[in-house]
Amino acid sequence: MQRNMDLGFFSTDISFENSAAIVTGSSRGIGRAIAIELARQGADVLINYNQNKDAAEEVQSEIEALGRKGVIIQTDISNIDAHEQLLQTAHKAFGKVNILINNAGITRIADILEESPDQFDLLINTNLKAPHFLTQRVANYMVENEIRGCIIYTLSISDSMASDNRTAYCISKAGLEMSMRAYAGRLASHWIKVNGIAAGVIDTDLSRVRIPDYEEAAEKGYIFMVRPGTPEDVAHATIAAMRLYDTGVVLPASGGVMTPLLNLRSMSELNMNKS
Repeated sequence: MQRNMDLGFFSTDISFENSAAIVTGSSRGIGRAIAIELARQGADVLINYNQNKDAAEEVQSEIEALGRKGVIIQTDISNIDAHEQLLQTAHKAFGKVNILINNAGITRIADILEESPDQFDLLINTNLKAPHFLTQRVANYMVENEIRGCIIYTLSISDSMASDNRTAYCISKAGLEMSMRAYAGRLASHWIKVNGIAAGVIDTDLSRVRIPDYEEAAEKGYIFMVRPGTPEDVAHATIAAMRLYDTGVVLPASGGVMTPLLNLRSMSELNMNKS
């Protein structure tokens, strides 16, 4: 290896200056926080939204207030035919794309015994098929243009913790983790880093309704959770995953929820040590 070789995101001193990112689902929640944090680090950002244009424009304003370029595009990422427009819009605006954040995702509540094929397909197409093939498109672009970039997947603790009323979501995230690992192995020789973030109980529109259940479980000692997470917590983990000297790995952003624990509070009432 040449001493002055460009190591891209495998460098020990990574800079986001002159970087350009596509962040899917970045008008709100975790995607919004990631887009703004990337701009704070020095990157220009393509803001992708599906329905809420006003929210996307607010993100654009925050990015521009940080002195970076923010460009908006309305795209339903489940439409794979639209991926080329997404990429070309970013390339035209910034001159290159060296960061892809696969963040967009949806969830639906459905009992596993009643879930319909249409409900299942909706989750799989949006959460798994779409980012898998968007990664393929952007990765080929990076390889063709010899761009030593970085691709990050927003994953979930649900890829290993089953929910019988959100089964399609769990399956989509489990499959997405394998997509991340496969691309990491394939792209390492091209100096393209690929990592994932396992988001826990984050205070967003997608998972806010679940927070009381987790808080109750933590109070009873079934799980450990220091507090519900914020989108900014996941954004900080995303930056860490981009700086990390590794590829094909998942960084947790779950506040301890995945830490094995069985510390039932009611056990404190027992007095089994006295004779």
